[in-house]
Amino acid sequence: MAVGLSAGGHALSSGHAVAASGLVIAFAGVFLAARAAAGRERGFAQILGWMLWGQLALHLFFSVFSGLTGGMPPDPAGAAQAVGHQMSAVPSDTGASGPGMLAAHLGAAVVSAWWLRRGEAAAFSLAGQLVTLLFGLLWAPLRPRTVPAVRRPAGFPRTAQGRPRPAALRHVVVLRGPPRPLPA
Repeated sequence: MAVGLSAGGHALSSGHAVAASGLVIAFAGVFLAARAAAGRERGFAQILGWMLWGQLALHLFFSVFSGLTGGMPPDPAGAAQAVGHQMSAVPSDTGASGPGMLAAHLGAAVVSAWWLRRGEAAAFSLAGQLVTLLFGLLWAPLRPRTVPAVRRPAGFPRTAQGRPRPAALRHVVVLRGPPRPLPA
C-alpha cells in the first residue's frame, strides 16, 4: 500500500507514471527493509527516520526508474495525447524535485510515521494483553488451590439452648414477651 501511494503521488506530481516492474522492485525493497526493522516496538522519532529514508529512496528510485523506462503519463487522456501527437520523449521532469514534491514527501513521512506509531502501539498492547490472558489460562489448572480456613470469632453468641445463633439474627433484639429483669 505504501509503495502504491508513493508511486501514485510521484506520478501526479512529476507528470509521468512508474512502470509495473518498478513497483514490484520497490515493493520488494520496502518489504525487506520493513522485515529487517520488525521485531520490537519503536518510538515515533525512529519510525519518522525510517519513513524519511523510505520517502527519499522511493522518490529517487521512481525518478530514475521512470526516466530509464520511458514511463507513460499517469492518466489515460495524457496517454492518448502522447500517442496522438506521436511523442516519443519522456515528459519533462518539472515537478519531480521542486519544493512541492519535498513538502509532499515530508508530509507523507510525518503522517505515515504518526499512523504507524499509533498502530504499532495498539498492536503491541494487544499482544501483551493476549500473552497475559493465555498465560493465565494455561497456568490456572496447575496452580494449587488453597481454601482459607473458616474460623469462628471468639465471642460467637449462643442461644439459651446452647446452639449457635444464626449469623443473620445475631444483632436482632427480641421484644416479645415480658421484659427481662435488669441484672443486679
